[in-house]
Amino acid sequence: MAVTYAATASDPIDSISSQGAEILNKAKLTGQSVRQCSCAEQRICVEEMKSQAKDCTVPCFQKFSTITARPNDLKKCFDEKDNILEDFLTCFENRVEACVSDQHGPQIQKTDIRGIFKVTEKSIATQTNTFQTMIKPIKHILDATGEFALCVKDCFLERNKGGFCFDRKACQPLVAESKARQSFRTCTKKMHWKREAGELCECSVNAGVEELRQYCAMFKLMGRRAPMRKTRG
Repeated sequence: MAVTYAATASDPIDSISSQGAEILNKAKLTGQSVRQCSCAEQRICVEEMKSQAKDCTVPCFQKFSTITARPNDLKKCFDEKDNILEDFLTCFENRVEACVSDQHGPQIQKTDIRGIFKVTEKSIATQTNTFQTMIKPIKHILDATGEFALCVKDCFLERNKGGFCFDRKACQPLVAESKARQSFRTCTKKMHWKREAGELCECSVNAGVEELRQYCAMFKLMGRRAPMRKTRG
């Protein structure tokens, strides 16, 4: 079943990038503008937000105790892939060209940063309901993942209840839809996500999430022709 799906399914990267663009558009504030950030300001804020999100994952990983007796072992699987996510985010930030060279950038349409989280949460819930039959065998795993994501979101928003870094800088990045799509595709291809997903799948099985075993074969098939990822020297 998993192998058949892998052979026939379309590349999900287009779907993810389209959903991301739709979420950003829905979070834009009509009639409100803000200064476009300088690259230095953007770098500071992105690093702060990444650090906050990473810190929030630590207590939230216990949400996976409903699907494995060894959630800490499962966390190690994700920790081992941390540099890959870091490389992807750096790649995307550099390619999307959302900032300007100085602090005198033009006025751009403002985005509701908290709204991004609300729209994303609603979008995920809608998709989960749409694919109820397809995901039934691993619904409890997706439920646990959803609880984890919700925990991280709540933690992140709590840390920024007084305003986000971009609010303090009084600026925001300008993420153009076409540039974002192109950057997302380039950076996901560069990280060889299919092979990395396969390795993460197998590690998760070894950490006690046995139900994922049948899906690991799917990722293996999808990533078979992908070139080996260069390791950091």
